[in-house]
Amino acid sequence: MHPWHDGKPNRVSTKQFLALIEISKGSKNKYEVDKETGLLILDRVLFTSTHYPQNYGFIPLTYGEDFDPLDVLVLCSEAIVPMSFVECIPIGVLTMT
Repeated sequence: MHPWHDGKPNRVSTKQFLALIEISKGSKNKYEVDKETGLLILDRVLFTSTHYPQNYGFIPLTYGEDFDPLDVLVLCSEAIVPMSFVECIPIGVLTMT
């Protein structure tokens, strides 16, 4: 199964969706899912005091203007392991430019 484009469309709706976590809350490691293999690749390590404030990933079976799946921040009190699927309920939208 490829996490970007395999899966059931009925698992994505305006009321709830599955998100795939790429980067855990508090991490300085920036990972991305490789488009060809579907495996996680370390893109870079943040060397400043910057870190990811929440679990970061994407919504499979969606596409943004950059032709990548829609990004998602998953608010949770705990760090979620990368490559985990998480059931989410949308609470808002952030427009990134």
